[in-house]
Amino acid sequence: MTTPPTLSTPPAPSTVGPPAGPVAADTLHVAFVGEVDHGKSTLLGRVLHDTGAITADRLGARIEDGGLAFLLDGLSEERADLFTLDTAQAVLETEARRYVLIDVPGHLALLKNMATGASRAELGVVVVDCLVRGTDQTRRHLRVLELLGVTNVVCAVTKMDLVGYAEEEFRRVADEMAALVEACGLRLSATVPVSAVAGHNITAPAPDQLPWYTGQPLLDTLHGIGQERARSALLRFAVQAVVGAPGSRRIAGRTESGTLRPGQTLIGKDGAPCVVRTIERFGEAALEKAEPGDSVGLLFDGAEPAPGTVLAPPDQLLTSGRVWHIRILSTSDTKTLAEGDRCVVRYAAGSAPACVERIDSRWNSSTLARLTEEGPVRFTEFADLRLRLDTAAPADRVRDCVQLGRFMLCDEDGRALALGVVDRVEDTDAQDPDVRNTKQGKGTT
Repeated sequence: MTTPPTLSTPPAPSTVGPPAGPVAADTLHVAFVGEVDHGKSTLLGRVLHDTGAITADRLGARIEDGGLAFLLDGLSEERADLFTLDTAQAVLETEARRYVLIDVPGHLALLKNMATGASRAELGVVVVDCLVRGTDQTRRHLRVLELLGVTNVVCAVTKMDLVGYAEEEFRRVADEMAALVEACGLRLSATVPVSAVAGHNITAPAPDQLPWYTGQPLLDTLHGIGQERARSALLRFAVQAVVGAPGSRRIAGRTESGTLRPGQTLIGKDGAPCVVRTIERFGEAALEKAEPGDSVGLLFDGAEPAPGTVLAPPDQLLTSGRVWHIRILSTSDTKTLAEGDRCVVRYAAGSAPACVERIDSRWNSSTLARLTEEGPVRFTEFADLRLRLDTAAPADRVRDCVQLGRFMLCDEDGRALALGVVDRVEDTDAQDPDVRNTKQGKGTT
């Protein structure tokens, strides 16, 4: 597991809403997770409303009638087939930081949507109703975050108004959640008591209601947390296309991890180097660097990489191989995954057909109890698998590079079966005579 980020001293409360000047490039992706009806959407709606990011006329209903939760529903992407319980996303810009706030569904049947939404997160806010406390789904969501490599969480204890803001009720939930977060292999940065309906202790302190609470309100707590992705992470650039006329061709793609700068040498799967001359974004001056999530064009000298290639520095190359040892969470409530099943791996660099060669072990995702009976991987179960790809493909171990260590497992018709991470890639001829050694250089395994 990667080293958790450390807390810095939170800045003074900022003026939020549309910023008066340039916003720092520091962007934090935050997933709000937890059981259905514990108040995730209401809490996010309150954050957006009270910071001025969204005006009151967008509510569509009074706050006391659930208008804050409806606000997030109104910001969701267009939904097909009347499917309304999907992931919603909103952007909040403050003087301290830019946030991408992700509201994921809490219902068990929507675990696939939860995992997909949370896969973009660098920090988790686990929302817990102070009356109900942690549930099986709370535990499951924490384990999904750990699987995805999100190591840092904040606990927001909601509906404190329903218990008269009693300190003992908060402490009971806080102690329980501290033990649960630790058991799931995560780091708890802070536990914050809030009332989303009343708007207390979210964007401003609430000393009248919470005189015993000495911590920061929720938004300032988030301001004080360092980014999950390290600036010194392994550099990975996924090539989408090469465009332009001869002599001025550009590599179009996305920085998946690390920081890319002009002058760096990058190598693809064929071992041929290219040198980055300039980094560009349409309509802007040349950039000094490209960071995770930046889609840019690279003016380059040297070899032209094929679409789907993942470029990396000579001393940080990926490992390619046909045999992947993986851990998955089954997200399909209609199909199981058995030995011999055909599937498709979809990851940052592209997709690759594969076969489930062996199921090594299975666990209950809520209790982590090992399942001793043989059989296929069923909905909500964790499993360790040996996967054999039709052709060698590049990957990183998730503990070395989260972005290139995550993937989605689909059936051959494109339906999602599981979310997974890479534990190890086999890449030597000695281990499998049929596997050509396509390692790009000194890998991470």
